[in-house]
Amino acid sequence: MTALELLEGIIGFASERVNPTVDTVKAGDKNRAVKKAAVCFIATPEVIKASHKWGADVLITHEPTYHDHFDNFDNSEIETEKRALIDSTGMTVIRYHDHAHKIEPDIIHEGFLSALGLKYNYTQHRFYTLEKPMTPAELAELIESKTGTKHVKIVGKSDFPAARLSLFLGACGDGCHLPLKKGKADISICGEVCEWKSCEFVRDASQLGHNMAMLVLGHVGSEREGMKLVAEKIRNELGIEAKYFDCGEVYTYAD
Repeated sequence: MTALELLEGIIGFASERVNPTVDTVKAGDKNRAVKKAAVCFIATPEVIKASHKWGADVLITHEPTYHDHFDNFDNSEIETEKRALIDSTGMTVIRYHDHAHKIEPDIIHEGFLSALGLKYNYTQHRFYTLEKPMTPAELAELIESKTGTKHVKIVGKSDFPAARLSLFLGACGDGCHLPLKKGKADISICGEVCEWKSCEFVRDASQLGHNMAMLVLGHVGSEREGMKLVAEKIRNELGIEAKYFDCGEVYTYAD
């Protein structure tokens, strides 16, 4: 199997094809033979080096490599150094973003919820109902313990039992609070958020006596479990040796 054939294979996991798409070969030879595929949330220099040391022929990343959604290369110092690092490994770099979210249900969501070990019912895209209600504080503690996210931020009330979840993992714009506002969910679990809009709505609502909460994980913490599931799917369905490489959180903390 070539790198391009592998890309077509993982695109084929989706329920529909996205066009135009950012899911393309970003670096290296598209015709390179693939025996080992590294999978990551984002291709940091440390992930690139670790993948190469493992012997990967292809590195599959969920997020952009050159700090631009379309991986437009601007010849700046950091981008040039990063491209040189990738070129030195000989690996082919593939982006797998749009079609991961088009698997039904969304594999990024499924990976996240599966990592938590919760029993739930899938209702529609972004919406899940827990079989056993949990408080936002309990859910935040579970996320920290199961995913390695150091600090899950809780906005709103933290002590009421709830079962209806909405998932806005990754970077989903400034509407993460809308399912709460429309009464479709009680807890919204988010990656990146617009604080002045989404978080402040939830704070206002809770101070006015409404039971609702938002859990903010950060982009990495909310989506990496899904990419672990992508690696598993490649192994099981495409027969390629695949391994997930973790980039760690983008933040460091004083504690």
